[in-house]
Amino acid sequence: MDTTDLTIKKMLLNATLKANLDTLQYFMPSIFDIFKNYTPTDSGVFIDDDGKIDLFNNGQSVYKGQAEEFSGNQVAEFIRNPLYYNLELSKIDDANCIYDHQRALNKISNRQVKNDNKTPFNEERYDFVCMVGSGLGYQITELFQNKKVQHFLLCEHSTDVFFAMLHCIELRPLIERCIANGGSFNVKIGNNDIDVINGINDILIKHGRFYLARFYFYQHYNSETNDASLRLLKTIGYRLAFGFGFMEDEIIGFRHTLANLKLGYKVCKKQTEFVNQDPKRQIFIVANGPSLDFSLEFLKQNQNDIIIVSCGTTLRALLKNNIKPDIHIEMERPVEMLPIMEEVEKQQEDSHLKLKDIQIIALNTVYSELLKKFKSPLLLKKVNDAGGKYIEQLDPLNVYVAPEHTNPTCPNAAMALITSLGFKEIYLLGTDFGYISNQHHHSKDSFYYDDDYRTSTPDQAGIDSIMTEDISRKGNFRDFVFSTEVFDSSRVGIEMLLAKNTDVNAYNCADGALIANAKPFKIEDIKLSSNSISKNEFLTDLLNTAFDNKAFTAKKLSKMADKTFKVLKVTLEQLMLIITTEVNSREELADLFARQHHLLVQLEAREGYQVNYWLIQGTFKYFQTYIMSHCFLYTDPVERKEFINYSLEIFREHVNFLFGELLKSINT
Repeated sequence: MDTTDLTIKKMLLNATLKANLDTLQYFMPSIFDIFKNYTPTDSGVFIDDDGKIDLFNNGQSVYKGQAEEFSGNQVAEFIRNPLYYNLELSKIDDANCIYDHQRALNKISNRQVKNDNKTPFNEERYDFVCMVGSGLGYQITELFQNKKVQHFLLCEHSTDVFFAMLHCIELRPLIERCIANGGSFNVKIGNNDIDVINGINDILIKHGRFYLARFYFYQHYNSETNDASLRLLKTIGYRLAFGFGFMEDEIIGFRHTLANLKLGYKVCKKQTEFVNQDPKRQIFIVANGPSLDFSLEFLKQNQNDIIIVSCGTTLRALLKNNIKPDIHIEMERPVEMLPIMEEVEKQQEDSHLKLKDIQIIALNTVYSELLKKFKSPLLLKKVNDAGGKYIEQLDPLNVYVAPEHTNPTCPNAAMALITSLGFKEIYLLGTDFGYISNQHHHSKDSFYYDDDYRTSTPDQAGIDSIMTEDISRKGNFRDFVFSTEVFDSSRVGIEMLLAKNTDVNAYNCADGALIANAKPFKIEDIKLSSNSISKNEFLTDLLNTAFDNKAFTAKKLSKMADKTFKVLKVTLEQLMLIITTEVNSREELADLFARQHHLLVQLEAREGYQVNYWLIQGTFKYFQTYIMSHCFLYTDPVERKEFINYSLEIFREHVNFLFGELLKSINT
């Protein structure tokens, strides 16, 4: 190669690097800080003997002098056969629709025309592309030349490789093109596989959860880390769509919160407001996993000395075995939970153990009539909840605790409560979050094994059919156990809470899934400590000081409700006005949904408006995602347009209905 040509190419590479560093300093200063004085160690860009620009990695050329050609061919193949994440949202049988949102979603689903050949519609615009592996970046420019890309996330594990890319393509026009399309250009560097998932989630949080309906996953090259990212997305990608919620649920929870506060139920305070006189006292959180059956004897023998906290459906199994919990936890809001508790009450008719003798602590959203069946109900404020935010607005002194990770199952609420009360020695029994056999997924003494319940699920095949072998996780005392999306998310919630409470010693005695930050511990190895104060005296003193209701006078409750909802009607009108005109394309629909999302984000950020935000955000996320996911099943643009406008009409009708229901809640 001519030395003059070589010199010119090197000058161009360095000029591109300088331009990109200027671009990063302006658009992504945190990325700029990594590379402003960077020196590569193992990989880098080089010019081969034929004057071709290539990537040197692991002692060899990556592209064999064909970087641009390879990237062009790869993009062409990707467009022909793209890899994408498609969110599948289940349909409920019309006969089993309980709530209006189920009816509305079914009307949308029933209207949609099926794409029998499964050929993806050739979208002019890719709303969201996650690319793993930057290489020299030629595939990025090629993709942007062929498709309008709105939101782009580039994940590169190697800082050396990303630095090499900075010499080869100009980022500014790519970034500006995304912005012009109403989107964003995002970069994650040197991250592990879970950070790829987190990067995707960050974009969904900022720009709209409806992008989950379809986002494209472009893997530029195979490597152990890149392959791990794709495997992880397939394994835990469902978490990105977990826990949307519905406005109807929030209305129910808010109604229950108001009723519970009017009844004078006390709320848990922050640890700065009380003293746990014995924080190292052993406490046992007992859940309803299959290994509970092997823990019952230990609980029977030691129940007079140890503090037992039962979780939700665990109560029936414990009482059936004459074990009285010292605290019972409930977190489910539906009124349909009352008949289940009435069955437990009926079970205890001939027993000396009665519900009225058991202390219940529940999330603020739990049905008042259920709480009344127990002794002196107490409340735990639920985070990210309309009722919980309502309590927060009544609490200008910031007295009441709102622990994170109280969902999705009762063990989460139990762990959040017990750590909030200041306990440091926590034993977990029956917290399996999985099962060895889908025939034994809960304690055999729980109601899941009643004949009536086992035939009452929508598919009439019983709960066993829901407990599949699709997900497996590392076991606590064995190689692996099977799990479900709900169980797995619950386990992760426990892990995250323990990670934030590093002074807590947690011992996992359940023969289920391994729980990070909880030490595997055989139940037979537990050594009980002696206590100078009886547990009844200790708990009575602790709960009396840890809970109060001083902030919740009837006058304050009524005044705050009026103040909170006076602008909600206007807010909903503004949100729905965005989608009142005829929509002509899926891209236009996505942009309108993004406008709604940004308005919701503004609502969340405004002080005093959080109740409104948490009331409505779930319904908007779910309906947007549901409608968008069905749009992708259309291959005919005219049919797609008709479906979009029909679905938006159903959406508007549903929101109008919900506002009427909310007014009823406030007035009653």
